[in-house]
Amino acid sequence: MSRRRGASGLCGVLALDKPYGMTSHDVVNRVRQITGERRVGHAGTLDPAATGLMLVGVGAATRLSEYLTGHDKGYDARIVFGAATDTDDAQGRTLASASDGELADIMRSVDAQAILDEFTGELEQLPPAYSAIKKNGVVAYKAAREGTCLELEARHVTVYGAQLVGAGVCEAKLICADGSTSVRVLPFWDVHFDVSKGTYIRALARDIGAYLGCGAHLGSLRRTSVATMGIDEACSIDELANRAEAGGVLPWCDPARLLGFPVIELGEQQAQCVANGRELTDISADEGMISCIRDNKLLAVYNFVAGACRPATVIPGGVIGVG
Repeated sequence: MSRRRGASGLCGVLALDKPYGMTSHDVVNRVRQITGERRVGHAGTLDPAATGLMLVGVGAATRLSEYLTGHDKGYDARIVFGAATDTDDAQGRTLASASDGELADIMRSVDAQAILDEFTGELEQLPPAYSAIKKNGVVAYKAAREGTCLELEARHVTVYGAQLVGAGVCEAKLICADGSTSVRVLPFWDVHFDVSKGTYIRALARDIGAYLGCGAHLGSLRRTSVATMGIDEACSIDELANRAEAGGVLPWCDPARLLGFPVIELGEQQAQCVANGRELTDISADEGMISCIRDNKLLAVYNFVAGACRPATVIPGGVIGVG
């Protein structure tokens, strides 16, 4: 039987290092071109100006995205003080700025790490006006571009850690209200954040600047980790393309490790039950999600509740890369 159009037969998860300037959708389209697989999706958006780790599902592995998007993440961020912007990052227009004298006084008087510690723990965070959040079917950033900012609700997020790794001054290109640009030398903090799903680092930069009374925006951002996967394990899109062109094995991630659920190695009969979407019996595990594997493939995610182990997500043929 021939495959449907756009089906490559591939089924796995890739860890890619997104370059500056590409949208998350650009990355998805590029992976489609490289792999010949239409079913490609990412597990967590990165803004065009951000770089770093993106998990990309190929083929039926896209069905794992609902689990992968919920993971904690790590970021390296540069917070630039002295100018607040409408997008909360360097791509937006300046809303307010502090004088050099005001900035000097503030920066001289504060303990940077102590300030960052004030922004750790459980927080109620107001998302940026320019975000992909929808309200009543309207996307926030689209409304903002048309001059209407939606009244977004604060979200419960957790900042597990905010570690100062550097500080100094940098040349910051600021966009004025009329679209003209100027360059100022402004102070910055380089910070490593470990955060929960849904945390906006841009919003943290905005709120820290507001707390100090001088305004701030996110100068740069790099995602360094998703759960236990680090950026050092990711490959560039060019490297992925070169491997595919050379006919080499693509750098598939271990899906069971990415999910982080307890793992059960299935016997032959159990694997057949999974393939048929049936309940598993004689399972000894704690309640919750379980990764079911056989022959180095993730066949399914099951949910073990009240003594019953039922299918949550079954992947026909399995996701490769378990090792």
